[in-house]
Amino acid sequence: MKKLFVIAFIGLLTISLNVNGQHVFNKGDLMFNAGIGVPNGGYGLIPTLNFSGEYGVIPTGNVGLISFGGLAEFHLAHYSYYYGSSYNETWPRFYFGARAAWHLHAFDSDVFDVYGGVGLGIQINGKTKYGYYDNGGAYISPDIFVGGRWMFKPGIGVFAEVGYTGLSSLKAGITFGIGKK
Repeated sequence: MKKLFVIAFIGLLTISLNVNGQHVFNKGDLMFNAGIGVPNGGYGLIPTLNFSGEYGVIPTGNVGLISFGGLAEFHLAHYSYYYGSSYNETWPRFYFGARAAWHLHAFDSDVFDVYGGVGLGIQINGKTKYGYYDNGGAYISPDIFVGGRWMFKPGIGVFAEVGYTGLSSLKAGITFGIGKK
């Protein structure tokens, strides 16, 4: 009876270790995203360009993994207004920040990754020609997001995020990863 218990325990341990490895993003993995986004703040329809990376650091049992990384975004903002005459303003916006995310591991999937997180960064705005709408400067800006990845091949896939993320409210693009496996 004791041998049967030991064999069953080792079998369950082996299965649980294999199940934990059936996720897109694990401890020690490095993931990168590159995409375009919908600008937040009413700064025109020109899309943002964004790049982010994250490293899997802290496993939270069978329910997830915490990652740390960063986000960089660029946007050529545009605003038109009428103030006695018609004005068109175009200026560059940049965002650089650190972020942390929690990746949900509640279900077993080696193709889907669902996550949410927060971050903090600095937004840098270029000067406008007339100085009416936004006249440059640097501001502390939050980063609050939820997102997901679909890996259609090992190490490459697509991602989407929604929230208040740097300069974007919605972004999507390609994702690729480097696992420690």
